[in-house]
Amino acid sequence: MKPATLTIALALAFGAGCHGQVVRTAPNHPGAPFNFELPPCVPAERPPESPVPTVDMKFLGAAGLYVRWGEDSILLGPYFSNPSLSRVLLGQWRADRAAIERGLAGIDLAKIEGLLAGHAHYDHIGDFPVLLEKATGAQVFVNRSGARALVPYAAGRTTTLDEKAGQWVWLTRGGEKRSIRFFPVVSSHAPQIDHHLWASGSIEHEWRTPWETRRFHDLRVGQTFALVIDLLADDLATVRYRIYYQDSANRQGLGEPPAFPDGHPYDLAVLCIASYDKAPGQPKAILEALRPRHVLVAHYDDFFRPQSQPVRFVSLLTDAKVDLYLATICKELGCDVSAGGPTNAVCGPSGPRWTMPLPGDWLRFAPNP
Repeated sequence: MKPATLTIALALAFGAGCHGQVVRTAPNHPGAPFNFELPPCVPAERPPESPVPTVDMKFLGAAGLYVRWGEDSILLGPYFSNPSLSRVLLGQWRADRAAIERGLAGIDLAKIEGLLAGHAHYDHIGDFPVLLEKATGAQVFVNRSGARALVPYAAGRTTTLDEKAGQWVWLTRGGEKRSIRFFPVVSSHAPQIDHHLWASGSIEHEWRTPWETRRFHDLRVGQTFALVIDLLADDLATVRYRIYYQDSANRQGLGEPPAFPDGHPYDLAVLCIASYDKAPGQPKAILEALRPRHVLVAHYDDFFRPQSQPVRFVSLLTDAKVDLYLATICKELGCDVSAGGPTNAVCGPSGPRWTMPLPGDWLRFAPNP
């Protein structure tokens, strides 16, 4: 084991007890502390079909998100297998098919048009080989490291974000543009421990053998990207809902999208809270750059725990750090007036300008008129 990897492994192992689990104030409960290990509710069910256009999402845990807009849908960084820390450090890759099946409840994989991830760590693309067996119509959009790793499973279906950075990419079906497009933005990945980034670097050669022969740390991060995702009207030109999605906290000055001529605001920013304290200036810098109507706080839950165990925060993310993050959102965006939050009642703590959904929570958002 390399010295940097050993440092991270030891820090995570000794820090295994340094988990938070409580949000001090959850306005939707109302105002009481929210204990993720003992939630006062169960994840919100999928809302009924609506006669008017809605943006429907399901938070999948970690950085995973399902997004549905009309007849079109995508999966962002879906990961459910959650191996133990010891297996990640010492064992070989293995997917938990039962956990994947449970996590995808209510989602029709056959209708998914895009599988996307901003970087190639195992907790972002590690379940792709299994998902691709059923998501047969999905295009795959990952960085170059991820594309090289997925050759045994997604040959001919993969587009690298590296070659599409700084331009709009449309999802297609049968060669026709659909109502979802995205714009890759070059970003960065905050270190986990001190200045060390686990599984850093890139995959330099295409993999030709099944992943069962690989270890989790073989999935190297590669170039990190944030994504601007537009949900479009039938004319495929008018933006109805704009999402900013990041699956790793980025350092200030990177991951910030350009100004687009249409001037449409960011309706939702999906922000990664894990390791944000190792990215100086965050989340203040990205909030200033985006000014989103609402923030969905993601990648907070411990992905070393089996799905059957209660939710707790990822290692080294304490209650105090979470409180500071949420307070920064309120300071930058203002929490005196609600703007753009879920229109349904979610289980996870939610305030006027932010939501921390429980894994499995369904969320519905209203597009701009």
